[in-house]
Amino acid sequence: MQRIYHTWDKWECYPAGFYESDCKGRKLSKLEAESVYRDFLKDDDLFRFALERVLKEWPNSCEHYLSNENMNRIAWLGQASVCIHHGIPSCFRGGFNLLEKHEQEKADATALEYLNHWLTAHGEPELKPEEAQSKTEANLY
Repeated sequence: MQRIYHTWDKWECYPAGFYESDCKGRKLSKLEAESVYRDFLKDDDLFRFALERVLKEWPNSCEHYLSNENMNRIAWLGQASVCIHHGIPSCFRGGFNLLEKHEQEKADATALEYLNHWLTAHGEPELKPEEAQSKTEANLY
């Protein structure tokens, strides 16, 4: 896929608080924010609703991040969806690790489904789970 770049000031995720270190005025502890993240990912209907919002409302952020095959796009979609819905920044992504293994797999499968929606809408083929893995340092060298 041809990489699409946008400068940070065009990313919709930036003013939404994706890179903040707290929850935009909400008084949540790290554990509370991670628990919200966990519970959000467990609610398949809510997760799907927020993923649809990300794909629709954050076109520049999606282009910038989802065209980057060298990052974990599935994780980004999960983080973006909880940010757009709850205002929980990506720094609380540890909530994913609070899920049971089968819940993690379900959340990843759901995010992959939406990544594939985005890819096919941009003329790219769908990916299988192993093809959607990020190109980590171990994979690059």
